[in-house]
Amino acid sequence: MIENPVLTAIVLVLIIIFLSLACAFVYLTTPNKFRFFDMPAAYCHRGLHDETVPENSIPAFARSAEHGLGVELDVQPTKDGKIVVFHDINLKRMCGVDKILTEMTFEELSELRLKDSDEKIPLFSEVLETLGGVPVSCEIKTAGAAYDEEFLKGVYEHLSSYSGDYNVISFNPFVLEWFKKNHPEVIRGQLSAGREHLGVKGFLGYALSNLLINYASKPDFISYHINDKTLGFLLCRFYGTRLCVFTVHSMEEVEMAANEGFSTFVCEDFDVTEV
Repeated sequence: MIENPVLTAIVLVLIIIFLSLACAFVYLTTPNKFRFFDMPAAYCHRGLHDETVPENSIPAFARSAEHGLGVELDVQPTKDGKIVVFHDINLKRMCGVDKILTEMTFEELSELRLKDSDEKIPLFSEVLETLGGVPVSCEIKTAGAAYDEEFLKGVYEHLSSYSGDYNVISFNPFVLEWFKKNHPEVIRGQLSAGREHLGVKGFLGYALSNLLINYASKPDFISYHINDKTLGFLLCRFYGTRLCVFTVHSMEEVEMAANEGFSTFVCEDFDVTEV
């Protein structure tokens, strides 16, 4: 049998390209070296809320604290530099006002109410005081890849004086990179999901959903959407990365996620004390 040198060369080149791409993918998705840290089995998603108690409200967090349950919450900066706890970028869903939260002062926000309640958008400091030491997973909200460094400094100052365990999470890997560089002791979690749930198109959506910016942020754990799977996520599971899942709505979903390797669950709409 006579070998075809051209074909052999092409095959070798293809193998080299494949191995190079595989090595690059591994490098880009590799999270932080494993370190021990405490996380509860479950976090209450935006506090222990229901139809009568709004999400991310003082009563929702008070209920979580009464049961000794950890909470996942969201922080954003106001126009005048205050840090408040609120999930959406726009105020319409929760407050009935079609405005951007970061474009309003805290005084202006204080005139609004959450859903049909008497509750206001709370300050981060008020929430932490209410929680009184239960575990906190703090999602840092940003518009796109940019972030306000003074805002991040403020978040750290609040958390560093908190009496309980905490970690920071974000969909923005560059927020986590900032914490890695400036406060590496803080436990970091990369939030992500499939491109459909991320709402980001093109290569950026592919990179974020596949956790290809882990090389910069070096997260300690991954928090991923319950219904999504990507190659980057599966690699993180293969690496032995600690996995958190959002958002689970029943014990059946908890059991399903546990069987897939998740060890921490962000829960809503059922008795979290069962987890």
